[in-house]
Amino acid sequence: MLNINYQPTILIVDDNPENLDIPTIVPDKLNAKLVCAISGADALAKIDGAELALAIIDMRMPDMTGYELALKLNDGRANNKVPVIFLIADHFDPEEVLKGYSSGAVDYIIKPFSKQILLSKVTVFLDLFNQKQIISRNAEQLKETLEKLTKVNEKLTAHEQKQEREYLYSKALLKSIPGIYYLCTYPELKLVDWNEQCESILGYDASDMKGSSIFDLLLFESKELIMKEICSISEHSQTVIEASLKTKDGRIIPFLHSSVKFESEGRQYLIGIGTNISERIQAEQALRDSEWTLTKAQQIAHVGSWEYDYQTDQMKCSDETFRIFGFQPGEVKPSLKLFYDMVHPEDYQSLMESIEDVKNKHIPLSIDLRILYSNGDQGFIHEQAEMTFDSDGVPAKWIGTVHDITQRKKTEEELQKSLEQLHQLSKHVEQARENERLNIARELHDDLGQALTAVKIDLEIIKQNTSDSIAKEKLQDVKVLVGDAIRTVQRITSQLRPEIIDNLGLEAAISWYTEEFSLRYGIEVFLDIENGIAISNDDALPLFRIMQESLTNIARHADATEIEIVLRKQGDFIHFEVRDNGVGITEAEVNSKKSFGIMSMKERTASLGGTFSISRRVKFGSKIVISFPINKG
Repeated sequence: MLNINYQPTILIVDDNPENLDIPTIVPDKLNAKLVCAISGADALAKIDGAELALAIIDMRMPDMTGYELALKLNDGRANNKVPVIFLIADHFDPEEVLKGYSSGAVDYIIKPFSKQILLSKVTVFLDLFNQKQIISRNAEQLKETLEKLTKVNEKLTAHEQKQEREYLYSKALLKSIPGIYYLCTYPELKLVDWNEQCESILGYDASDMKGSSIFDLLLFESKELIMKEICSISEHSQTVIEASLKTKDGRIIPFLHSSVKFESEGRQYLIGIGTNISERIQAEQALRDSEWTLTKAQQIAHVGSWEYDYQTDQMKCSDETFRIFGFQPGEVKPSLKLFYDMVHPEDYQSLMESIEDVKNKHIPLSIDLRILYSNGDQGFIHEQAEMTFDSDGVPAKWIGTVHDITQRKKTEEELQKSLEQLHQLSKHVEQARENERLNIARELHDDLGQALTAVKIDLEIIKQNTSDSIAKEKLQDVKVLVGDAIRTVQRITSQLRPEIIDNLGLEAAISWYTEEFSLRYGIEVFLDIENGIAISNDDALPLFRIMQESLTNIARHADATEIEIVLRKQGDFIHFEVRDNGVGITEAEVNSKKSFGIMSMKERTASLGGTFSISRRVKFGSKIVISFPINKG
């Protein structure tokens, strides 16, 4: 008798000990015994004729290949071959695959493999093995039943007693059989007997089943194939057929049928047991769906995966990796050399330096690269990879991903061009604005200023030539008003174009303007300006305008009493800062689309090639920080 609690055995053979960690993904709940070996000879010695549920074998091993080991495992097992899953590189010979199938191969897994996929496949084959054990046990029970029935027939002399004992024994046996049981005539396949499970699972009652044929339960398209298989059964031999049956309500249930043909009292019969394999089929479909989903996900995201083994100098890539590098899957044999040859010459040195950092510092690789396709086109990729090391710290493997970022780079380049054009336009508009201010300032100074001065002189002459005291008083009042007008023109002219910048420099201009600002608004301004900073007039004017805008905003909105202005040189950069002790700017105000003053300061900072930030200080007030390079070249 077969042991009902028989524990299935899985053989794992790989000449690379690192790959023998496969057992870590086979959980204890699968109740399987694992036998690991590093060679074909080692595997044959360890299994010593044990019955195997599954063998996972590396195809390429020294001394004895996986194909040769599979042949030895299945030698003499014509009807009971060990299912073999071969582990292979993604670049393989189709003829070698066909040889593998003839030796017992049921599947191939490409390294590197997904642990979830491997676990799913192992689970399926363990289920098949367990079902096979159940079928074998049922078949053995059927054979034992036939033998016992024969002995009963020989021993019982009374025909009624013989029938009664056969009936009782059959009833007990049929209740113990899992799945459906049926006995039918051969070759007509008319049902003679069946168990209760046959009725309950298929939904037919005894009257439906009586006199019907197995063919009535089969799908039309499978009847011819099933009949061909049944006709090939020799006397007392067993056959296993996978066929679906129709229930009374129209459902289709897949079964694995184990059948035996025998003869009794001059008539031939077929006795069989069917095991519901719906769950196994669902698991297989889920596995196929998972593999398809992973492949499609990589295609959609333009992300491929790859692995390189330093010991074997073998590289394995996903289908999407081939496509990213301009090849059809399997079109070329992947290698590091092929990858390096496609890297743009200007990026090659940077890649080599990054790889050295990975080796020496044991850090992940993350780098953007340009690659050149065979047709001369240029693409962009992002490589993300990690390197594993052996116990001596020597590189063992690369495991990584490659992301096609060509479209993203093109978009970034187009955006950069647009920003540059916008920057140039803004610079042009600002220059035009300054030129217009200069023209207005000159016209105010030359025309209006001179005209007011002439009026003031004429008023003085008229005053001196008149003797009327009241007229002299009025002339003096008008003369004062004209003087105020002249000073106003001078102030407006200075604000429109502070000539002090051109004549004395930025430091003097800031000092002059802040004094005027303090007098006008009553806000004290402290200056922290480093002496001797050389700033060109082209840079000084935008910086002066930024200071003007910031002080104007503080006067209007901050309710501040003190302002501090810092101007220093830090390395090759100019650092400019404006701080106040007012109410402080809010985040909403910083991000508001109506904050035109902030926008203007940002634009002027951009024209300097610098960075701009404005924020609320920790305790009170706001802070504006600007940094820009001294030399733009």
